[in-house]
Amino acid sequence: MEKKRISVQIEGRSYALITSDEEKYVQSVADEISKRIRKAAQTGRQLDTRDCAILAALDLCDDRNKAQKRNKEIVGKADKIIQTTNELNRSCKEYKEKLTEAINENTKLVKQIKTLEKQLEKLSKEKDEQIKAIENEKDEQINALTKETDELKEQLFNAVTRAAEAAEAAKISDKPSNTAQEKNNEKLLGCVPMRQYSLFDKDNKKKNAKN
Repeated sequence: MEKKRISVQIEGRSYALITSDEEKYVQSVADEISKRIRKAAQTGRQLDTRDCAILAALDLCDDRNKAQKRNKEIVGKADKIIQTTNELNRSCKEYKEKLTEAINENTKLVKQIKTLEKQLEKLSKEKDEQIKAIENEKDEQINALTKETDELKEQLFNAVTRAAEAAEAAKISDKPSNTAQEKNNEKLLGCVPMRQYSLFDKDNKKKNAKN
């Protein structure tokens, strides 16, 4: 920045300054020095202008040093705040990364759960269909067995009936029949019962002849 010559008045004396600052700012500094010199002259002691200027310079140095100290403290606090902020930003970044990982993992698990739910629904449907098929097959087998049992019962009943009829027919065919002459003889003899013997029993024939 280009420097320039600025003239200021301090306690009645003119001073030429070469500076790149604005004239308004330079004049405010000169006014502040004049003010401090006048303040030093009002202490009640017999001080010349040089002594008052020195006191004003001391006062300015004291204010500058205190300001620098405060500034240093503020800078230190600011550095701590910045450091803490950076640490918080790093922690926040880590938490964001972990949160992103957790969200991605949760999304992945949700997809897996939906896939498993679909598989479970499919397996449940297949199981119901298999149970229904087994029940239908069981009912068909039971019906077939029942029908077969009924047929066997009917066949057994018919066989028993035929056997009974055959036995009855055989019994009737084995019974000797009486002729009309025999019936007349029985009537004449007063229906005297006569013992009958087997044609194959020789001993019975002999006993019958003796009688």
